[in-house]
Amino acid sequence: MLDPTRPAPADPWVTAWASEIPRVLAGLANALQSGRLTEPVIHKSRRELKRLQSLLRLTPRSCAYLAEETREVTGDLRRRLGQSRDAAVMLKTLHAIAEELGETEARIKPVLSNHHRNVAATLDRGSRRGDRDRITRLGAVWRGRSVQGGVADLRRQAMKTYRTARRRAEALGDGKDAALHSLRKSVVDHQNHLAFFTGDARSKIAKRHQKVKRLRDELGLCHDLEVLRDFVRTRTDISAGDLIRLEEVLAARHRQLVKKSVKLAATLMHDKPRAFARWLKGEMPERRGSEDLDLAFGA
Repeated sequence: MLDPTRPAPADPWVTAWASEIPRVLAGLANALQSGRLTEPVIHKSRRELKRLQSLLRLTPRSCAYLAEETREVTGDLRRRLGQSRDAAVMLKTLHAIAEELGETEARIKPVLSNHHRNVAATLDRGSRRGDRDRITRLGAVWRGRSVQGGVADLRRQAMKTYRTARRRAEALGDGKDAALHSLRKSVVDHQNHLAFFTGDARSKIAKRHQKVKRLRDELGLCHDLEVLRDFVRTRTDISAGDLIRLEEVLAARHRQLVKKSVKLAATLMHDKPRAFARWLKGEMPERRGSEDLDLAFGA
């Protein structure tokens, strides 16, 4: 006989979601245990941190407080790894436009290389141990947490993310360039949400996920150009002439990427939020096993 005083068991989708949080945290803790934070390790850790943030945006009310605490614990690490990533990507971006820059590239590169070394040096082993311990403890709390709620709670949160992304895409399409950075963040969340709800690589959700990934990549390249531009603007050891030349090249590429991004975003965000929610509900698989989680997040 059912006990009316006990909370109803969580929907299988909610259980899958709650299981994924400590799984991501365990992966982060393992990455931080290595002797050196190499570029591949930093890249993977940042990707996992972004995925974690996206999953936390699906949080049912029963876990809202713990989700906020998780954001606080991982936020500092995310920022520090982001600084290292930006330093590395600036060098990569400069290399990609070296032919267009000519001699300007050779004068800017030593400045970026020195900055990259300084940032990398701040990620010392001691701080990583502290990060790892905090993340490990947090994972234990998540594993011991009982979660209530239904899949409708997760879909509702996914719809909110889509609505935000759609609004920001419209703003960018209207010429509000300031919306680009916030749109990129929403698109990351939207892509990760689609990945979570994907049960079959051949499904319509999976196909949409791949298109959103293209948009995420284009917006990411826009961001990389902006990071390089904004950093060089702060440097007194780079001449005004080199800065002007760099900005000319970056601006031309940036315009092309924004134009492509606006066009793709308009196609992907055409449906109104409630229509997207109905589509997602209709396309979601009935069940979800651990193998589905591996498939979805392996993309």
